[in-house]
Amino acid sequence: MQKNQKRRAVRVITTTAMLAAISAVIGILCKNLFTFNVYYRLTFENAPVILSGLLFGPVVGAAVGVCADAASCLMSTNPALNPLISLGAACVGAVAGFVPYIIKRKGTLQTVLAVASSHLIGQVGVKSVAKMLYFGMPSYGIFVGLGFSAVAAILEVLLIKWLCSNVIGDKNDG
Repeated sequence: MQKNQKRRAVRVITTTAMLAAISAVIGILCKNLFTFNVYYRLTFENAPVILSGLLFGPVVGAAVGVCADAASCLMSTNPALNPLISLGAACVGAVAGFVPYIIKRKGTLQTVLAVASSHLIGQVGVKSVAKMLYFGMPSYGIFVGLGFSAVAAILEVLLIKWLCSNVIGDKNDG
């Protein structure tokens, strides 16, 4: 492996580890501050997972989602890891990672589609089914979760666009 490849690998590993840690901490904070009952919570823990998928692709995005979910579960008061919830977290990162293959031009459309599709498939789809199977969430809870996801998605798009333009340095906004 060449020196530049090693540097890039180290950079990807450290960045994704930080994003997973940030997601886990946000998850813990939102569990304590924005949980309305067992089924519903306003959370922004998907933003770092979506960002990792956008930056590094679907495999890395899925890995960050699973690592963040596992760390969040281990740090919470109920340290039981739910495989379907973890699958939902993996879907959030993977779906966000696939969007740049569909929408080549970086910019607002790519970010909006990544966040919206990640929330619809991973958060509302997979995680809602998991909540219905494991926790007995009523079927109308999908629509309540959709509302929470819509609010979180709007704020996550704004956060990711701000990060990409001011911190990461992506000047190809469109």
